[in-house]
Amino acid sequence: MKRGCSFEKGISGNPRGRPPKSLEERELAAQERKVIADVKAAAKELTQEAIDTLKDAMKAPNAPWAARVAAAGHILDRGWGKPTQPIEANVNWTDSMSLEEKEAMLVMLESIRTARLLPPPANADEDDAGCLQ
Repeated sequence: MKRGCSFEKGISGNPRGRPPKSLEERELAAQERKVIADVKAAAKELTQEAIDTLKDAMKAPNAPWAARVAAAGHILDRGWGKPTQPIEANVNWTDSMSLEEKEAMLVMLESIRTARLLPPPANADEDDAGCLQ
């Protein structure tokens, strides 16, 4: 094995894969899934009552305005989904770079592109394929 390679060519670093979970871990995961499913089922059974409560709160003339608006919003979100939120993001990370940094990056990228177009050196060992030096 050459220096710089983590594994020999053709040999996996983890030949047996992830070890299986213990019986206790599998049983705990199954219990967690059942609890979540039970909670979801109970909530679904109460959906109509929850909608009726929101409707009553929305239409109650003596309820505070904020409560009525909140109830109306929850009803709309339930029926139509929450509206999408626009996100303003600057994904052009080169905007913060100086002209010198941009020029250096272009030189580096050009050298990488050129290196990929060239054939491998004639003295390269086959065992080194894919290894970083």
